[in-house]
Amino acid sequence: MTSTLLDHDRITVASSFVPLLRLHGLDTFEKVMQYPGGQVIRDFPGRRTVRLELPPAPGAPAAVFLKRYEAGYLSAGRRLLRRLGWRSAQDEARREWEGLAAVRSLGIATATPVAFGQELQGGLVTRSFLMTAEIVAGVDGDRHLRNLPAVERGPFLGRVAELAKRVHSAGWVHKDLYVSHVLVAPGSGSGAEPTLFLIDLQRLIQPTSWRERWQVKDLGALAYSALKAGASPKDLLTAWQRYCGTKELSKAQRSEARRVLRRVAWLKTRTPKHDKGFQQLK
Repeated sequence: MTSTLLDHDRITVASSFVPLLRLHGLDTFEKVMQYPGGQVIRDFPGRRTVRLELPPAPGAPAAVFLKRYEAGYLSAGRRLLRRLGWRSAQDEARREWEGLAAVRSLGIATATPVAFGQELQGGLVTRSFLMTAEIVAGVDGDRHLRNLPAVERGPFLGRVAELAKRVHSAGWVHKDLYVSHVLVAPGSGSGAEPTLFLIDLQRLIQPTSWRERWQVKDLGALAYSALKAGASPKDLLTAWQRYCGTKELSKAQRSEARRVLRRVAWLKTRTPKHDKGFQQLK
């Protein structure tokens, strides 16, 4: 993917999208950060995600998702870690931009990158944004799983588990691998399986240590969210077998499964920060 720098290098744009952004006056950092309207998708303190329709011509609508990070998103502690160069505290917009490229290089479908921008103060990124193209007809995996007949839930989770295995085998961890962060869109061609898109990559990392621990956290989040969406223990077993690539699990694979289940049990005891609709699982 070729890119173009705009606004004195404050914005990096996938070159094919430069005309679209210029058409809508989104060719400077401030214009993007102040752009009004759009459908609010998520709204956390200091971070908002909106869906914008940016038609390139009458009758030909296009939509993008815009994540904006304001200065208030950074706590004092996170500012310090960012200044010290702590990898996981660095700007999430840039990290997701790079994560999109990394996931695409693995042959995994994800959102199409449009642009990202940063504002620095004293050498520290304090405000930023990421823009990606809408995945047409994409449905989040949580809703898709809830709407599936019971007999189809295990095979679907098996496909998600294979996706997770590809990420982990390449040395990456997602760090937010809930089933809702897999989008499901119609496949191309008659009778084709739906395409799975891995999204929300702002925390994607390649840890140099404790990688197995992070992988267990990924798998625990996936299992926990799948159970919330109606999956059964048998469905989780199907997914785990697909992740391991065998139905005859080794002693080490059974041991790792127990670690994942302990993570699920721990998640059941807490309300995640942005999971206000959490209901205790029995």
